[in-house]
Amino acid sequence: MKKLFALALALCLLCSFALAEEEIPTLNWADVEDQVKESGSFQQVAFPDVATLLYWVPSNMAAADVSQFPDEVPPVAAFTTEDGNYTLRVYALNTTGLEDYLNLLQGQGAANFKNVTVNGIDCVGCENEANNFDILIVPITETQVLAYVFTPLNGDDGWDETKVAMVSSVQVAQ
Repeated sequence: MKKLFALALALCLLCSFALAEEEIPTLNWADVEDQVKESGSFQQVAFPDVATLLYWVPSNMAAADVSQFPDEVPPVAAFTTEDGNYTLRVYALNTTGLEDYLNLLQGQGAANFKNVTVNGIDCVGCENEANNFDILIVPITETQVLAYVFTPLNGDDGWDETKVAMVSSVQVAQ
């Protein structure tokens, strides 16, 4: 009987650890709004017939000319600090599917993929250490994603807090 009880206890512990490992972090604008709302403004990206997403950008980041980024697909919006040390680029991308896009990113050096829920939206975050940025991927449809690219990957504490606020602000317009 003791062995059966020990086995049952061990199984319960294993299940609780498995559930804890799979817990998906949740970020909400309401958690940071009071601290940052007045120090920035909301921007939007519209996907006709699908949704319009809003995201907050701090006032110390100004809109940048998207043509200055030599990407295959230019961003739909870009913001940078005056000294150019911190940048947010926003891409609206057509893909063959989220899994294919994540595999493409992995092939380009992205790692540390993590699921995250932002204001009720299931998203994926990842890092690209070689290219010094991290990404928040927001699936819009089965073949469209919005990618928020933050440079640098690691900044000072203020940058890390700002990234959390910007990510926490991503939401569907009402």
